[in-house]
Amino acid sequence: MPASAVPVPVFVDVPRLPRDVASRPRLVAALENDSPLTVLRGASGLGKTVALAEWSRTTASTVVWVTVDETRTGSAELAHAALRAMARRGLTSPPDETLTHPWRAVAQRLNETSEDVVLVLDDAASLPRESVFDLCQSLAATHGARVIAATNRRSAFDGDGVSLVIDRTLIGPDELLFDVEEISRTLGVDESDAEDIRAASGGFPALIHAASKRSALGDDPSSAIEAASPAAEEYMQSRLERSGVDADARTAWVRISVADAVDVASARALSGVDEIERTLDDAEAFGFGSWSADRLFSFAPVVRTLLRRELVRSHTDELSHLMHLAVEGALQRRAPLDALQLAMEYDDLPLASHVIMSGWSQLLEHHGPAAVRLLRRLPVSRLKDQPLIAMLLAICYNASNLRRLRGLQLMRVAISAANSRRNDVPTTERVFIWAAESAALRLIGMTERAAQVAARALALYRETPESVWQPYALEMPLLCTHLGISLYYGGREDAAIECFENAAALAASRDLSKAFHSIALLSGIHALNGDMPEARHYAELIRESAWEQHQRDGYRGTFYRVAEALLAIEDGDVAAAREHVRVFGPHRSTSEHWATMGLAEAWVALHEGRAAAGLEQLESLRRLRRRETSGTHARHVLSRARALLHLAVGDVAAARATLRHDAKPDEFGTIVERARLALFEGDASDAARMLAQTRQVPQTSRQRAEAAAIQVAALRRTAGATTAAKAAAALRIQLDDRELTTPVALFGPEDVELLQDALAIRDSERLATAVLPATSERPRLSARERVVLRALTSGASLQSIAADLNVSQNTLKTQLRSIYRKLDARNRADAIEQAAKHDLLTDH
Repeated sequence: MPASAVPVPVFVDVPRLPRDVASRPRLVAALENDSPLTVLRGASGLGKTVALAEWSRTTASTVVWVTVDETRTGSAELAHAALRAMARRGLTSPPDETLTHPWRAVAQRLNETSEDVVLVLDDAASLPRESVFDLCQSLAATHGARVIAATNRRSAFDGDGVSLVIDRTLIGPDELLFDVEEISRTLGVDESDAEDIRAASGGFPALIHAASKRSALGDDPSSAIEAASPAAEEYMQSRLERSGVDADARTAWVRISVADAVDVASARALSGVDEIERTLDDAEAFGFGSWSADRLFSFAPVVRTLLRRELVRSHTDELSHLMHLAVEGALQRRAPLDALQLAMEYDDLPLASHVIMSGWSQLLEHHGPAAVRLLRRLPVSRLKDQPLIAMLLAICYNASNLRRLRGLQLMRVAISAANSRRNDVPTTERVFIWAAESAALRLIGMTERAAQVAARALALYRETPESVWQPYALEMPLLCTHLGISLYYGGREDAAIECFENAAALAASRDLSKAFHSIALLSGIHALNGDMPEARHYAELIRESAWEQHQRDGYRGTFYRVAEALLAIEDGDVAAAREHVRVFGPHRSTSEHWATMGLAEAWVALHEGRAAAGLEQLESLRRLRRRETSGTHARHVLSRARALLHLAVGDVAAARATLRHDAKPDEFGTIVERARLALFEGDASDAARMLAQTRQVPQTSRQRAEAAAIQVAALRRTAGATTAAKAAAALRIQLDDRELTTPVALFGPEDVELLQDALAIRDSERLATAVLPATSERPRLSARERVVLRALTSGASLQSIAADLNVSQNTLKTQLRSIYRKLDARNRADAIEQAAKHDLLTDH
């Protein structure tokens, strides 16, 4: 400090704080930072000066306060103002007003002092770019001095170039608003009342301060906002009148006030003024509102109240039109919650239903609780006339155990209206409601019923002219996707794939981000079906696009990960397949795709040679999903995977029991697995017979290829290579066309070797690795020999057995000699013992 300096009061130039001011520790803490430049930006009435004054009285730093004179904003003028303030604070002698380089003098004085100095610039928005840059460059030349600039609008302090000179921290308008804790403490109300007051006032500081004074007089704090409003409005009204704004600009502000926030396009539509951005800049300059970082303009709550009062008084005939324009503007900028709030503010329920259809997925995924707060007070009598609102509430309520009964009640209301013959329920709303109903049915395991409802919705959607759906085009891809999921799990796979393809095409023409789910489903379903070229195509679309990792690893990415895992296995990269299914871990207990996850995990474990671990994974999934896994449909879906894993660990009896109890007997896939089991047990003729005599037809390319592989293996065993050659050539064509290798691997080593020889697979190609154990040590009995062997266990005489089997005793003895030879047995008891050892006594 210079020798001429004398002690001065600590709070030189700092405005006085009102005795009853509400303390803001949160803002004080935010201002006490290490950033060289802090910009405190907010409209008039947001309490910037009060916050700075409170901070000035608590900080350990030395505060130099400068209130900027908007008529003297030149760079040299600002530097001299700073030097004069420093002198008043006792940090320097009175400055020489003729200094050639005043900023150099500022930096020098700041470096000479041992104190931590913070230069506060109040009302600094009018400073030009040159002044701000000279200030920042001088600041950068000091040893730790700071600047806090308070502005009522965007200014040169917000420019990108400033952050290249020094680090900058922004405390914006949202941070200046009172939060729930501050309102609760200031007004002495509980958290619930504070939340209501926050919603009513927007947390506007001038209004909270006025309310706190009313509360101190003994008024009910919860009604203090209403009581304090006239004082705050009178203050802002006087500011409006003194602003000198012309009548046209004032009219534009009034029309725009119909909405809480507007972008430039909406402001232009509402006001009819092409240069509206400049007019709103003027409003910000006067402190009547502010632009957000994403260029949305909002009037200060009290200002909006005043403008809207004038809107209702002088623009009554236009109010409905303006409100619809504001709603469409919010929807255009993807802000359906803002649009819904506006519709409910004017109590326009048909418009609210329109908003819900326009932003269905966003409202459910991101704004469920907020939507409930807007809609929950609607009585059932009104919801019966607006069933889509009832359905939205029902879905949101179902997410809460405490409100689930209410949700079910509202869902019945919505579904009843959609199913009725009422003409006042629009076609679009019926489709949305049925789509939601089908999803709900699907999630509780009623897959066939869900598919029926989805099919009805899909039919109505197709009948409706495209022009009717145009306003909701962005939601159509996800709507079609969910209808497709219901159809898929209900067994209507062709219709489901058509839905997914339609959804992907719709999304590609408007918003590609909406296509991810349908493309992921297409990739996974094609992979499961063995159509690997199509699966690879859709998987590559996802790989090459900019979708985020959380999408690929989340619920919507399940089938994409299935596709990648199955593609990796066909390509021989089992380690990569394992990494793809690893992402299922967090979702196994919650996702509706749990069975598909289980299938993919089992398939990977089978080809890794970890069949026992695969069985344990399926068992852990059963314990996790409990009731769902006990259903007939779930047991059927997992039956093939479980049977293959049992075979892979050599448990033939368990594989047979799984197919008997869990698989659907009349499906081609079940026939294929029974034929595989017969082949594994050495009965190639029976395996070939099963496949040749069935009336069922393959449903997928994978089933067709696997059946053909079993036929070729059976023919090689029973009829030789020449007879099997034609079937092998057809199989080779199928495998090459569908880019499949695994159908050849689902056998023991001996059959895999036979198949690779029959298919003329060269050493340069990837050789399949058998996933089932060798059966060469296991006796191979014909179906007739098995019948005779089981008859021996009865203990009956040979004469009696021959009679029961309707053969002569000589024929029976011939069959017994063959059985004894194959089992290396000396007599009946020895044969039964050997048969039990090799699990040959159980029926197929």
